[in-house]
Amino acid sequence: MTVLLEHRAKELLRRYGIPTTAARLARNAEEAAALAGAAGGPVAMKIAVPGIVHKAAAGGVRLNVEPADAPAAFGELVTAAGTEGIEGVVVEPMAAPGREAIVGAVLDPVFGPVVMCGAGGTGVEETANVAFRLAPLGEADVRVLAGAAGYPDGADVLKAILSAVGGPHGLLFGENIAELDINPVILSGDGAVAVDAHIVLSDEGPSDPSAFGCLDPAARKALQRDLHDALRPIFHPAGIVVVGASAQPGKLGFRIVQNLVDFGYAGKLFPVHPTAESIYGCKAYPSVDDLPGPVDRAIVAIGARGVPDALRQCAAKGVRVAQILTAGFAEWDDEGAKLENAIGDVAEATGMRIVGPNTIGAWCGAAKITMSTPRHAPKTAGGITFISQSGTYAWDMIHRAKVLGLPLGKSLSCGNCADVTPTDYLLYAAEDPDTDILAMYLETDRDAGRFFRLAREIEKPLVLFKGGRSAAGMRAATSHTGALAADGNLWLAAARQAGAAVVDSMDDLLDVLLAHAAFGEVGGRRLALFGSGGGVSVVSADVADANGIAFANFGDETRRRLAKFGVPGTSVDNPIDIPVWGLKSDDTFIFHEIVELLAADSGVDSIIAYVEMNSIFEFSDDVAAGQAEMEAIVRLLLRADTAGIALSAVLRTAGDKVQDDILRAARPRLLENGIAVYPTTARAIRAHARMAASQADP
Repeated sequence: MTVLLEHRAKELLRRYGIPTTAARLARNAEEAAALAGAAGGPVAMKIAVPGIVHKAAAGGVRLNVEPADAPAAFGELVTAAGTEGIEGVVVEPMAAPGREAIVGAVLDPVFGPVVMCGAGGTGVEETANVAFRLAPLGEADVRVLAGAAGYPDGADVLKAILSAVGGPHGLLFGENIAELDINPVILSGDGAVAVDAHIVLSDEGPSDPSAFGCLDPAARKALQRDLHDALRPIFHPAGIVVVGASAQPGKLGFRIVQNLVDFGYAGKLFPVHPTAESIYGCKAYPSVDDLPGPVDRAIVAIGARGVPDALRQCAAKGVRVAQILTAGFAEWDDEGAKLENAIGDVAEATGMRIVGPNTIGAWCGAAKITMSTPRHAPKTAGGITFISQSGTYAWDMIHRAKVLGLPLGKSLSCGNCADVTPTDYLLYAAEDPDTDILAMYLETDRDAGRFFRLAREIEKPLVLFKGGRSAAGMRAATSHTGALAADGNLWLAAARQAGAAVVDSMDDLLDVLLAHAAFGEVGGRRLALFGSGGGVSVVSADVADANGIAFANFGDETRRRLAKFGVPGTSVDNPIDIPVWGLKSDDTFIFHEIVELLAADSGVDSIIAYVEMNSIFEFSDDVAAGQAEMEAIVRLLLRADTAGIALSAVLRTAGDKVQDDILRAARPRLLENGIAVYPTTARAIRAHARMAASQADP
């Protein structure tokens, strides 16, 4: 690594068209006086020491120094810096005052070249009022970064500096930049000028965009096709060999075979067992070598030490994809890490793709393969593909998708990703004709830069649930940018830049998938909410505010038509609160009427209809009457013409079996008709907010 002194850093910036102050290096007091005199006015003087980055904090800056005072200031700065490593004092004219911004960049070991922008000054790390974007920057990226500095429309001069740093032909791709800070950039009516600059050069060459996933459309398409072909046997195998099959019912090796048979897998099954003649009706073989012919998929469930040899045998038999259920690898100890490295070596040497280790299997409704007992698996295939580094979540998705009526098509436990990476699964799903929506639970992010740059180019919705969203990049940084990039926000910024919806829990993941499956998108952040319950309205307002959702301002015609629903205790402002006794007109519920009224308002982007089931039952003569009332409400919601506006229904139960059964039965009916169903307004609002965020300008 080489640290450029400020005057050298500014020389480099100017070569890329970035305006800077005229910085000159004075090596003694006399030179300082001469440079100050030539400046024609007050100057700034700063120590030039490679090991001191934050010069003001070290007492190494003097501002508004008159030429006559320059020799004395030089002496003070040299004393403050000490003698070790000092190369002199930089002298430059004072810049005109203006608004301060910081423009930074860092070559992160995980995310690759990254650009930062925000409000500048010495306290930038304390305020952290900045935004990050992966480079190369597009027009939208530059606009977002400039907005973080307080220019929501993007000042042209600041946008030009950002492009010069992180654009396709910028500094990051023309020079071997490791870290860069331009802080502050002063913006005024006269333009912009870089007042201070810190640059660290790496010992390697400039960044290669293709190494971080920046591919032309033809190359990306070819890569997607190759990966789809290579990984297709995960979900659509012609035959499966089970290495580690057991003849004892209840054991994992037995249940693998049992589940596949019971679910109706129509391909060939080859259990491998040293002595058994058959397992659950399938002929068994003593070893992989003894199989009668090639097979394209393997499930490996034997002790960790035996896995590498078993994989080599599978590859020799023509297996295209092997999934390792066995744990005890890098997640366990150093010896396990060595075994995991051996798995990668097998993949590289043989070309066989390897899923895992440390997985629990795969589920595909169309191909009738399952990791779960068939009684828990959805019977119909859908367009959602779920890839999870947690086996628990992969299993959970299968069960809960069935309960919610979600159109799940595939769920894969991908484990430690010793060979096939999250990026590979992303590209597979992009090419897969059966995948409409991709959801992923991820823990490792060693390939995050490539993942997110490729994700930007994929048109299918992407929903991400990240475990351990901690810093994976710079640990020791000399720049503001490097320090801020290590705080964990870089992952979130990259996901937003890619247009992914980011969630924080499995519930949130399912909620967003419900929204995607129901209506696909929301028009924006202007929400209309109506139902019965003042407290619910108040709390919903808090949730909306915390998630960047605004309650829509109704137009005059909407307000006029809503007025007829006003009764004592009613609020027909947004959110609309109508007591349960006011939800009927001539003994007919008015849900469809209000939905259609709100959908016709041009200021409304999405609608949430809230039903407190307990109130409905309280105002019914008996349980049967309450059930009939709820059925009427569901039918009216189904009848409503939403005019393409996203509609969610909140059916809140008291937790008893009768109401829970109504909710369970209503979910798939409403979902099939484009209405997402949630148990609380808070969850519905968060789902709408995440949809809106993923659709916003990245």
